[in-house]
Amino acid sequence: MRIRAFALLCAGALILDAALAPEIEILGARPDFLVLALVYGGLGIGVSISIIAGFLMGLMVDSELPEYLGLNALALSITAFVSASVLDRLVKSQVLVQCSVIFGATLLRDTIFYTIYYRGNLDIFGHFVLRYSLVGAGYTVAIGLLIHVIARLANWRAITGAPRR
Repeated sequence: MRIRAFALLCAGALILDAALAPEIEILGARPDFLVLALVYGGLGIGVSISIIAGFLMGLMVDSELPEYLGLNALALSITAFVSASVLDRLVKSQVLVQCSVIFGATLLRDTIFYTIYYRGNLDIFGHFVLRYSLVGAGYTVAIGLLIHVIARLANWRAITGAPRR
């Protein structure tokens, strides 16, 4: 995956996260397009570029919450690092591995962000994780699975890990 293509993927994720995610929420949970972009970017472009992209996307998202400026940047940077590092050590082409990494990355981002956002109030944090974060992570995995199927059909090596025919 080239840097330009990854930049377009990140821009698309920002747009989808702001415009489409609120419209397609299920039970109050939204898919996390930013995490999907970082995970699939980590598959195709590597750890360091994914961390930078996570930081920049996080700053753009943080512009909506100036009192928490940098919080999304921190959460997405750490998520990009962990997910790309994990994918470097696993069989990237297996769809179960990708789904597991997407699920874990979504939960990691939510855990980092909402631990600081709720300032250690475990009652609210626990309710949020059980009510929204787990459902949102499953929803994000379902969209990631759809992307994987489309990538298989289109022979995108960066996502599927399979050689082109």
